[in-house]
Amino acid sequence: MRMSLLSPGLAAAAIPATALAAPETVEGPVKMKPSEIRAYNALLKPTDPAYILCVKAAPTGSVILRTTCRTRGEWERLAEIGNADALAWVNDARTRQFSISEEPAGSVGPATPN
Repeated sequence: MRMSLLSPGLAAAAIPATALAAPETVEGPVKMKPSEIRAYNALLKPTDPAYILCVKAAPTGSVILRTTCRTRGEWERLAEIGNADALAWVNDARTRQFSISEEPAGSVGPATPN
């Protein structure tokens, strides 16, 4: 029995285009026109992880608003990461047994009255 091997490029070409579709939750910002986003979201429930939400916000140090569009799943993932980072920071501060106003001697911080 003879087996033929396909190169990776030919193997990808043999797969139907529907099988190569992007996953429901896309990593990173969505690059679509507002009309495309509305048409895409019309097929989904607002609670669907693939539903695209756009947020206008000014980056740190700027007054110019920028629109960032991501899927609901991506926004939730970013929120979980931010919450985990904040919790780790708080737990780290608790385990060091000092507060912001009681920093260890020799650390850089605001001057405290004697």
